[in-house]
Amino acid sequence: MKKNLVSLLFAALVALTSCSDFFNISNPQTLSTDNFPATMAQVDQLVTSAYAQSHSIGMYAFYWFPMGVWLYDHTSDLYGSYDERATSQDNYTSIDSRYITTTYTDLCKWMKLASTGIDGIAYYRQNYGKENEQDELDYALGQCHFNRALAYWHAQIFFELDADALGFPLIDRIISDVEALKLERASVKDTWQFVINDLKLAVELLEGYNDDTFRATEWAAKGLLAKVYMQSLYLFPENKPLAKTLMEDIILNSGKQLVSYDIYADMFYGNEANEHNQESLYELTMTSNPNQDGPWEGYTTGSGMPMVYAPWYVDLDIRFRKGKEDKVDPLTQEDDVIICKKSSQWGNNYVHDKNIARFGFANFYGDTIPRLTFNPKFNYSGTRSLDNYPYMIATPNYRAEALALKHDKSKVDPRLMLCAGQPYVDEYIDSKGRVTVYDRSAECDDQFCWQHRKYTNTRGIEMGAPPYGLNESSNCNFYIVRLADIYLLYAELLADTDPATALEYINKVHRRAYGVNPNSVSEYDYKSLSDRTRAFHANDPLANDPLKYERWAELFAEGQWWMDIRRFRIGDSEATYYEKTSHGPITWKGEPSYVQPIPQLELERNGNMTQSKGYPGI
Repeated sequence: MKKNLVSLLFAALVALTSCSDFFNISNPQTLSTDNFPATMAQVDQLVTSAYAQSHSIGMYAFYWFPMGVWLYDHTSDLYGSYDERATSQDNYTSIDSRYITTTYTDLCKWMKLASTGIDGIAYYRQNYGKENEQDELDYALGQCHFNRALAYWHAQIFFELDADALGFPLIDRIISDVEALKLERASVKDTWQFVINDLKLAVELLEGYNDDTFRATEWAAKGLLAKVYMQSLYLFPENKPLAKTLMEDIILNSGKQLVSYDIYADMFYGNEANEHNQESLYELTMTSNPNQDGPWEGYTTGSGMPMVYAPWYVDLDIRFRKGKEDKVDPLTQEDDVIICKKSSQWGNNYVHDKNIARFGFANFYGDTIPRLTFNPKFNYSGTRSLDNYPYMIATPNYRAEALALKHDKSKVDPRLMLCAGQPYVDEYIDSKGRVTVYDRSAECDDQFCWQHRKYTNTRGIEMGAPPYGLNESSNCNFYIVRLADIYLLYAELLADTDPATALEYINKVHRRAYGVNPNSVSEYDYKSLSDRTRAFHANDPLANDPLKYERWAELFAEGQWWMDIRRFRIGDSEATYYEKTSHGPITWKGEPSYVQPIPQLELERNGNMTQSKGYPGI
């Protein structure tokens, strides 16, 4: 149960905050730099400290999606030019952005904590380890190597692309000397090799450990290694046979399978019954804390990210009085002036309009934004509901026709409904547990402003107390590796040499998304690797590329697409497709746009640090 995560993170916080408090104490029962770790419990504190760093401010507690990768790959657009986030929308992040600075710092901490665990385990093994503890120590060591590799997998946003270009500093040990902490960046090739080595060791040490779903397992390590092999294959083509063997091992021997559509359609929204499922190889567990009130204090058990991209919805309790708000029909006004909109918290992000068309929903009523008018059947004294509401969509049958189009699988990818909520059409649960619908932000101009749905609370709102609020502490788990991802990577690997098998694995993922048996031929199957996808516009770069389209659609809003854009080197064509954000036209600047800059703060503190090409120094 998720309460186990609370215990795991609590132990991590104790370890994170206690190691510097007892420097002058020699009692072996207390923490000291001279004898830590001295017990297996203290070893586990080191391990859980590494796990805790994924829940830090710069990562999944707050910034990673809404201020980070969702802006780089245009999963999200913003309702306004919010501070430094606007530069990330432009694919040229400011070097003094607080968001990229915090993310960089927290990634370095994650690497350091994992390395501290590795060194601490070696220290304990040498000084206190018992014969019957060796297997347990190997298990702990495997988890630390996995966590360090996972931190570097996220840090690839800072890697340049060419083999001899700049990667990331290699943090492979405890460093106590301040000057020694000022590390240089390794090459891209050496950085990826460092990650591969960590994961190979993790696979070896975690063999047979698959019972604790909250910790790294053998299959988690193999799944992440498969992703790393594929993302670095352009540097190490000799690893292609290793990647193939590894993915076949996962497919045939892990016991993992694509979950049914019913589970799939409810596994992204915090329903514990459908998380850590048969498809998941590794996910970050989030547990809602009713006392948390957001991610402001740093490490959290639940995520504050959904607080940032919290959906807007129609407020059923809007003020509407006779002789007041009912005097001027809003349809007679130039713009949408109705203040019926309410956000379930910040509501800064919405799904970029071009994503809606890429899922196949476009040219609906000429792509015009629906307008509201007075509802002639509204009963002032009646109970408020969608049926008894002061306003209604001015276009007759708009909602019914929109729902019908979205359910037409011959035109629209059904994954759209898992990822995004259509204003005035799709149902939403408000703070009182009532059924309402999504809305557009009060700050919307000419955007459609479909709301983020994946990784949100679909059973209520993000703020406020239970049962319908999560207190800005989301319990949605975040998937790092799942079998659908592996299937598509396997298809990619085979595309040139065995296109028939590659197409079958693409279709397995595609079929499940369309609600049919993933292992049987269906009417929805792609007929070739260049078949037409659901992307509406013929000039969409994914219109005739099922492999890339399926990676985009299946893993939408899971933080994977930016990594794919980088390795496929399709940033220029993606920027052309998305064209603009709320901040203005997207100007792709070549290689610098693929890379996040080294923050100014790091450049100021570390004289050995080199800025990425195309970005200013200090």
